Amino acid sequence: MADIDIKKTKLQLIEELKSLRRRILRLEKQKNVEKTILQAKKEWENTFDTVKDLIFITDKNGIVRRVNRSLSDKLGVHPRDLIGKTCWEIFRCDHKETEACSLVKIQQGLSVREHEVEIPFLGMWVIAHVFAAYTSSKELDYIIHTYRDITEHKRIEKQLLWFNNVEAIARLVGGIAHEFNNLLTGIIGNLGLAKLELSTETEEYRFIERAFKSAEKTSELVKHLMAFAGQLKVTYNLISVNDVVLKVVSLLREIIDPRIKIVVNTDKDLWTVMADPVQINNMLMSLLLNARDAIMDCLEGLFKHECKEEGPFTINIKAENTEVYEEYCRLYADARPGEFVLITMSDNGRGMDAETRRLIFEPFFTTRETDKAKGLGLSTVYGIIKQFEGWINVHSKTGVGTTFKVYLPRAKSN
Repeated sequence: MADIDIKKTKLQLIEELKSLRRRILRLEKQKNVEKTILQAKKEWENTFDTVKDLIFITDKNGIVRRVNRSLSDKLGVHPRDLIGKTCWEIFRCDHKETEACSLVKIQQGLSVREHEVEIPFLGMWVIAHVFAAYTSSKELDYIIHTYRDITEHKRIEKQLLWFNNVEAIARLVGGIAHEFNNLLTGIIGNLGLAKLELSTETEEYRFIERAFKSAEKTSELVKHLMAFAGQLKVTYNLISVNDVVLKVVSLLREIIDPRIKIVVNTDKDLWTVMADPVQINNMLMSLLLNARDAIMDCLEGLFKHECKEEGPFTINIKAENTEVYEEYCRLYADARPGEFVLITMSDNGRGMDAETRRLIFEPFFTTRETDKAKGLGLSTVYGIIKQFEGWINVHSKTGVGTTFKVYLPRAKSN
């Protein structure tokens, strides 16, 4: 009997040990599952926070549950301070709770395609993706919002559109100006012959003289238009931009208001460029006069709200060698890689708003009274630079000033 009890006890012990082992295995398995879940959660959180896109998750009512680091950094707000706010509070939406709101569309059971959205207070454009998550009973649970920054893409797109528009205008203007110039050549020639046949004291001579002077003024206007279109006949020579800059500045200092300081900084080893010195002279003079006028607006007190309160007022001119790379070319539609002479002209005058900057190179655009300007100065500058296979960029801000950057290709060595 005692042997039977001992045997039974051993069997029970073995079963208990087996049961304990099974429990230990289940616990280890559960522990591994929990570890795996924690690892997956950690990996998801790291991914969520390292993605460059701006991502946030809201509940079905638009209340923010979570934001990633990219979004909180962009907003300059700690993530915890964004939790509990509505999406339209965070992004200052004008279409709050309207049919234009993606949240409203999803609440109505509609799908939302990716779409471009401007976020004005952040100064950026994004492609927005909005995804709805549903419960097993097909009820709206939460919404994932992802914003991809396309600000640079939009900027290049606008530049390319502007560039194409100006090129189209240039072709149209060039064609008309060319035909008009041919007609004017005949008119001026015949008027000149008629003058030779008349006495300078006669009334007929005075009529023809007035017509002759008007035709000559029109001819000058046509030349400006042809310069904008890149159709002027020019003589190409190897020139030193330094020499032209110093000559133009010396001339301007004689006629400029003494309250305006001109500072010149040129590279003594500046590369030569292949261009027409007269046209480069005209281009620099137009830019300098434009800078002078912007400062005079401030000195004469015409635009006090757009100017710095007091001087000194300065025009800075710099000429230097530079190499342009592909990375830079991706920022500007008409740029190309290579070696260039860079002429930078800056002033701290009135400056320009975005709309003015967009139009300044178009023919006949001017911010001045029509009797004081033809509106052809900067359009002619644009045409001259393009004719010599360069390009020009402008950076300006109202109340700060304007900077023009002119790139002229380095002359090829023989």
